[in-house]
Amino acid sequence: MTEERRRPRACPSCGGSTLVRGQAVEGMSIGLTPTTEEGPAVTVPVYSDICYECGMVCLFVRVSQVKGSGR
Repeated sequence: MTEERRRPRACPSCGGSTLVRGQAVEGMSIGLTPTTEEGPAVTVPVYSDICYECGMVCLFVRVSQVKGSGR
């Protein structure tokens, strides 16, 4: 497994740097392409960051996970 490389991020609400990178949000995913005759839908999991300075929770997806899927 390769080590994940992410640039430092600031909270979009307060600008704080005390963000905790969360795990995948259970039961949530974003559809990138719908199901078609050629193949199934392509979805990516949703992840969360939590700011310990203001309490904001930011949700995001990692679209790079679908590279090479052929769609």
